[in-house]
Amino acid sequence: MIKTLKKLLTNWTIHFLIVWVAIIVFTLIPYLYHVHIWGNYIYNADGSPVSGWQYALNIKQDLWIVALFVFLTEVVRQFLFKKYHFIVFIAGCLFAGIISFAGLYALRPYVLEEQGKLSVIEPILYMTAYAFIYSIVIDYYHQNKNRKALRIQQSENELHALKAQLNPHFLFNALNYLYGTALKEKAPDTAQGIDLMSDMMRYTIHGMHENFVSLSDELKFIENYLQLQQVRLPEKDSIKVRTQVVSDGRQYRIAPLLLLPFIENAFKYGISMDSPCEVEVKVIVTDHELHLDVFNTIVQNRAEVKGNNTGIKNAVKRLELLYPDNYRLDQKNTGSAYKVSLSLKLNV
Repeated sequence: MIKTLKKLLTNWTIHFLIVWVAIIVFTLIPYLYHVHIWGNYIYNADGSPVSGWQYALNIKQDLWIVALFVFLTEVVRQFLFKKYHFIVFIAGCLFAGIISFAGLYALRPYVLEEQGKLSVIEPILYMTAYAFIYSIVIDYYHQNKNRKALRIQQSENELHALKAQLNPHFLFNALNYLYGTALKEKAPDTAQGIDLMSDMMRYTIHGMHENFVSLSDELKFIENYLQLQQVRLPEKDSIKVRTQVVSDGRQYRIAPLLLLPFIENAFKYGISMDSPCEVEVKVIVTDHELHLDVFNTIVQNRAEVKGNNTGIKNAVKRLELLYPDNYRLDQKNTGSAYKVSLSLKLNV
């Protein structure tokens, strides 16, 4: 919530400053042109001509209304645009125009008396149209910006993957050979682990080229990963691993490998063969929203695991690019435990 309010205030400040400068420019230029061509026509009480700076500052009383209208426009864009039905968004734009005109009338009631009640409609429609067009233009700008950043990010990911990966055909053939060998040697756990790893690698190689994949495929990948982790861990009372993956069965789409860094981080830093440890992973999908909760104890007095949380940082960056204003991420480190809570609105 604090992040959302901070973003709202930042956007409002920038928007207001731009509009303020635009108003001054479009007010000042005609006045200076008139003075240059025909001479001064507005004078101070002492008889001196009104300067351009004085003329520009004369609108400072109206800036309160401008600030209010800009704020309402930002609220409509951030909280209504593409969040609710299009009619609700239009109603929000109209509401911003009506409230702003009411403020203008409170400052200048004589305007309505001089121009008549029908003059109310025109400024309200202008302000409504501005809020409507502004939201669409800014959304288009951000979409283009995100698409470019995403293409760069995806190119970098593919480049790193190409540098690191073995020939896929050779690798899958090798895994199939090991799987068959494990079955012959009556090592079912080893065979199961190889089979899970093979499925995961196929999905990884396929998914890195896509912006969005089927959520059911992503959840299957997560289940394979969790099962593989439990296969490799010894059965000890000191190691507690609890997992839950539940979906409502609807056909959603999600960015591939988006959840893995948060889950992988729990097993990387939360598992110990010597000390009591606990890892809990929950993925619940319902009503167009995904909830991921990951908990792990932080093992004390252990050798540091090398890493700089690059996976987490990249995941957060992808969330910002692909799901702006459509996700909520909380990460808490108490010193003895680490918890991640992610809520994500899904695409259909």
